Amino acid sequence: MQHADQVAYIERMLGMARANARDAGELSYCSVEEYFDDRRFAREQEILFRKYPIVVGFSAQLRKPGDFLTNNDTGQAILVTRGLDGKLRAFLNVCRHRSATVELAPCGSNRRAFVCPYHGWTFDLTGRLVGITDGAWFGDVDKPTHGLKPLAVAERCGLVFVVPAVLEPGQNADLDLDGFLGPVKDDLKSWDMQTWEVQSTTPLRPRMNWKLVIDTFLELYHFRYLHPSTVFPLFLDNIATYERMDRHIRISAAKRTLTELEGRPKEDWRILDHAIVLYSLFPNTVLAYTQDHCGVFTSFPIAPEESVLHFSVLVSPEEKAKKPESYWHANVDLFADALVEDLGIGETIQRNCHSGANSLQTFGKFEKALGWYHQEI
Repeated sequence: MQHADQVAYIERMLGMARANARDAGELSYCSVEEYFDDRRFAREQEILFRKYPIVVGFSAQLRKPGDFLTNNDTGQAILVTRGLDGKLRAFLNVCRHRSATVELAPCGSNRRAFVCPYHGWTFDLTGRLVGITDGAWFGDVDKPTHGLKPLAVAERCGLVFVVPAVLEPGQNADLDLDGFLGPVKDDLKSWDMQTWEVQSTTPLRPRMNWKLVIDTFLELYHFRYLHPSTVFPLFLDNIATYERMDRHIRISAAKRTLTELEGRPKEDWRILDHAIVLYSLFPNTVLAYTQDHCGVFTSFPIAPEESVLHFSVLVSPEEKAKKPESYWHANVDLFADALVEDLGIGETIQRNCHSGANSLQTFGKFEKALGWYHQEI
């Protein structure tokens, strides 16, 4: 985030704090059926989780040749690996013999090839089929056309994106991430996490629609009531700025220390010292930048009323070295405790969508990010 933007956001939040005002837009709505309709769910999987770049991992997991990770959360079995040439590649993690999963481990290193555990067919790090067990007797197989099916992949600022749709022969596997990220790309570059380490990652399985999980991150209105002893004591009550950035959203939430900046030189203002900055990356990822680490939340659909939320914490090596392990555990625990509160109330919302009490969810003027998100969906 550029310093001029940081100053502008801080000034806006200080003004709101002085006047007890809110960053308001217009009332907006979405149908409760968006959270459970089977046909809509199928269309979301078909479009959002096949045609859009999805965050499936981190550069920290793929630093060296032979490093790899797998991901099944989009409904596609995905394998991403760093080749001996240093190039990042992604494939369907599906053997071209009988469709078995080739790599079963969630991540690893030092691989020179991937061997299918069913019959031992072997694929190199570029996805080529290089070995068929009992090949002389198997039959005539054209190896060049039986490599792993490639997917478009790219990494940016420590995040690894994949489009989970098979590429046609000759189709470029490179992603136009700058075009996809649009006005967010410069912000992510300024917070660059390319060298950051994964402190922890935790999967959660809430009985909630995947979009309802994202909803919990797009407003601070609930902090006073839902998080009275976890995160609310750290923040000013519902003082935040919201900005729509094409299909993405940027939010800054003011901490109670923000008012300490009154009268101090603006050139010394640093937003992460007195606020957190969140980005909702369409369609299913939220980044929460704090003073010394970043929480990454990715929500994936399992069923119309069930999802998996991956909660990861990334830390720069410099910050990691400054503080004891107990400090990082405490920060992860704070995030986790607030998530338990969010998901607990979210599961009641999911159930109550069927009650008939509401046909629409109502988003207040200062909950405008929720309206933007559902409009974009």
